Amino acid sequence: MRPSRHKPVSSLSSILVGLILVVTLAVILLAISSAFSSSSSSEITSTVAAASAATGDSLPALSSAQPPPPPQPPLLTTAAAAPAPAPSPAPQILAADVLQETIIQKVEGDVTNYTAKKNDDVANRTVFISGSQLDKVEASLGRARSSIREAALVRNKTSTHQDPDYVPRGPIYRNPNAFHRSYLEMEKVFKIYVYEEGEVPIFHDGPCRSIYSSEGRFIHEMEKGKMYRTKDPHKALVYFLPFSVVNMVQYIYMPETFDRSGMKRAVVDYINLISHKHPFWNRSLGADHFMLSCHDWGPTTTSFVPDLFHNSIRVLCNANTSEGFNPLKDASFPEINLKTSEMPGIGGRPPSKRSTLAFFAGRLHGHIRYLLLNEWKGKDQDVQVYDQLPRRVSYENMLKSSKFCLCPSGYEVASPRVVEAIYAECVPVLISDGYVPPFSDVLNWKSFSVQIPVKNISDIKTILTAISSRHRNKPVSSLSSILVGLILVLTLAVSLLVISRASSSSSSSSSSSETTWKVAAASAGGSSDINTTTTTYSHAALTSTQPPPQPLLFSFSSLNNLNTANSSPAPAPAPQISAADVLQETIIQKVEGDVINTVDNDVVANRTVFISGSQLDKVEASLGRARSAIREAAKVRNKTSTHQDPDYVPRGPIYHNPNAFHRSYLEMEKVFKIYVYEEGEVPIFHEGPCRGIYSSEGRFIHEMEKGKFYRTKDPHKALVYFLPFSVVTMVEYIYMPETFDRSGMKLAVVDYINLISHKHPFWNRSHGADHFMLSCHDWGPYTTSFVPDLFHNSIRILCNANTTEGFNPSKDASLPEINLKTSEMSGIGGQPPSKRSTLAFFAGGLHGHIRYLLLNEWKGKDQDVLVYDKLPQGVSYENMLKSSKFCLCPSGYEVASPRVVEAIYADCVPVLISDGYVPPFSDVLNWNSFSVQVPVKNISDIKTILTAISSREYLRMQRKVKQVQRHFLVNGPPKRYDVFHMIVHSIWLRRLNIRIKDVFT
Repeated sequence: MRPSRHKPVSSLSSILVGLILVVTLAVILLAISSAFSSSSSSEITSTVAAASAATGDSLPALSSAQPPPPPQPPLLTTAAAAPAPAPSPAPQILAADVLQETIIQKVEGDVTNYTAKKNDDVANRTVFISGSQLDKVEASLGRARSSIREAALVRNKTSTHQDPDYVPRGPIYRNPNAFHRSYLEMEKVFKIYVYEEGEVPIFHDGPCRSIYSSEGRFIHEMEKGKMYRTKDPHKALVYFLPFSVVNMVQYIYMPETFDRSGMKRAVVDYINLISHKHPFWNRSLGADHFMLSCHDWGPTTTSFVPDLFHNSIRVLCNANTSEGFNPLKDASFPEINLKTSEMPGIGGRPPSKRSTLAFFAGRLHGHIRYLLLNEWKGKDQDVQVYDQLPRRVSYENMLKSSKFCLCPSGYEVASPRVVEAIYAECVPVLISDGYVPPFSDVLNWKSFSVQIPVKNISDIKTILTAISSRHRNKPVSSLSSILVGLILVLTLAVSLLVISRASSSSSSSSSSSETTWKVAAASAGGSSDINTTTTTYSHAALTSTQPPPQPLLFSFSSLNNLNTANSSPAPAPAPQISAADVLQETIIQKVEGDVINTVDNDVVANRTVFISGSQLDKVEASLGRARSAIREAAKVRNKTSTHQDPDYVPRGPIYHNPNAFHRSYLEMEKVFKIYVYEEGEVPIFHEGPCRGIYSSEGRFIHEMEKGKFYRTKDPHKALVYFLPFSVVTMVEYIYMPETFDRSGMKLAVVDYINLISHKHPFWNRSHGADHFMLSCHDWGPYTTSFVPDLFHNSIRILCNANTTEGFNPSKDASLPEINLKTSEMSGIGGQPPSKRSTLAFFAGGLHGHIRYLLLNEWKGKDQDVLVYDKLPQGVSYENMLKSSKFCLCPSGYEVASPRVVEAIYADCVPVLISDGYVPPFSDVLNWNSFSVQVPVKNISDIKTILTAISSREYLRMQRKVKQVQRHFLVNGPPKRYDVFHMIVHSIWLRRLNIRIKDVFT
């Protein structure tokens, strides 16, 4: 009956209680699964140094020196099984649609002494752990697993367990009996330890109203400590990291700066702090820890600490599989918009009185909403779609009187409209790609919602009208059960992830992401040969360890603050380069001499790396001379280079410093050598597209493979090392469209780094800092995140140069996106300025919210600013570029656009409309001299901005566009100062910022 159904959710407190329960259960499941997942396998047998008083060893900090764990063969994995013998598996949970179990290996007994053979691991490691308490914890989890396993065998539609409050029943659950049993087990045994370190408002506090209220309410309930919380960390199954991303954004982030370095420091320092004070993070590499965030930046915030991103349980509203959300270890969290402290208006009209077929009203956030509004706004009485509701029309009443409530993603996949629909007993229609709905390991979303891919937005009415009235009414009546158990399911989701992840996540992680790579080439007699490479490189080093301290001596970006030195002493700095607009220098520490034995009291490991110091000295000496020459040249502030050159002498304000650039370019031609790894097979390696919008990627790989410029066959003479994989061909040959599963791409990248770190000493000696990759695909940055050292240390040459997504101009370089339709480049140049009749022009597909804003503001509204999504018949795109004064270059789905180079080719002044984009070669080129940069918020002011540029100033800018063309031309074979050489120069500059220095540590 309706009254009794509403009773449990009449007050917000009951829902919040449930919310905590469900998140707790999700964490429990993640913890049952991860808890033991945590203590050993998949890197989770890790640096536990709760050393005995007798030894006096201190707990290792979360630092670059943290040793990799011993090899942990996976017990259960979707990948091919490793040939090494697996440990005996734990009993398997049989109900695949309810739970998945991740088995994690536990260190044995009270004290485990792990000693690896010297020839195999060049490391001795002792891990101390209190086995007795951990055994008790694991025993309770084992009993819970067994109980849930038995319950999962019962396929009744109603739970068989007694419960005074609620008995799960019906098809809204995947398995009501298993869910109920799991929930009851959670209430019995689940204990959460909340770290007490940290100060409000960043820690222990969060928003309890607004769209982020789920985050604040959960933190608030955990702080009250009435449910699940334990004060004894040794009795806990999971550990809560009580920071609020919403409060970080409010109190630390500076709006419109795109600089999240303060947020990064807060998270990194907090993990460092708890890993010093407590043994729990280190023993599992964070796998039995969880964080919770409802902010869009929640996932990005976790990437600041790779173990937090890859190992920990992340409870996120922004549950997007295309951005690293992993349903095997992460939990989706509902976004609930609480406007007051109480939640009014649960329920709605009966089905017979719901006159509207489908309804949506919301702001134009993201391309999905644009597509929805463009297709349906004002076009159908049954499908009512608004960006702004008419006056006197109530949003809540529309929800309560509609049969289906449309819930499109906004800028990110989550939307509060999903829960709003459920509260209004309106069937939610999820319009998204890559979104994992909340509690989907427990709830059968297909029974009470409709899920429509973005590509089928035009078919919404057809899809919804095809649902019969009888079928439609079932989910609405089932929603009452969800309203009661919404929060309960949250906690169960976490706890299921704990139980269920214990087996699946560690197995997959230990197979691919947690592989331990050991290269051991010791001499037969046990003595070390000087030419032999003995390097221990673990994927723990890939996923968790940080590089040696890298203080930046010279900075041309505020983002340099992202590279903070650890507490360990930094190497002696190299001489500082004083041309801020040209170069900056970063110091990378190298193990000393021919043989270095690194011993650190804080790290229970010995590591030996053999390197030929004399050859490295020669390499560094050549770089030292180049740095000195460029430093001297940078002091000359002439507008024309003073150096002789038969082909070209840089001059004018298109350069930050023509003399410094010219000297740097000449030094590059003299000494720069690139080694291209020969491992890998085509088409994934050594090949790429030479036509289309990704041609920059393929052309560069092609030229490097030909080897006519800069390439050396002797890796010891190289200054940098090229990783010749193509993200474009990975997407073409490995990725399965519309699956959102990039695990194959991850395996390709991880295995390749594994391979080269086995065969060569170069990756290990610098943690990848003198290696580079290059990609023009939108997924280039994400692909590098599979190996944290590749993401954080290596030089990344990317078209998608977005500072809000981890692009760091101090070590990464922006690559121009060039759309080559044929193998040759034609049509360079355009009309003279006097014959350019159009003030500004754009034509392009509706990719991303920036283009929507541009089209919405200017399409068909002004004869001077011509903006099209489709050009009229008979109008040539190339001719429009060549006859316009300014060419608008808005970002699409990602920040880069081929229109920038198209404008330059057409002698048209480019107008960059973007936030967070770093233009190509901007450490050399002064983009302000030949382009206009308009922030997204000023799109409505475009005409005002452009007409304010005088004719004289425009003529100057247009001449500079013609001058800068040579740096963007694609030539076959390459010519000096063209785009190929400019890309190489960007790499050269970043190698100058690195010194692999001989230092004893």
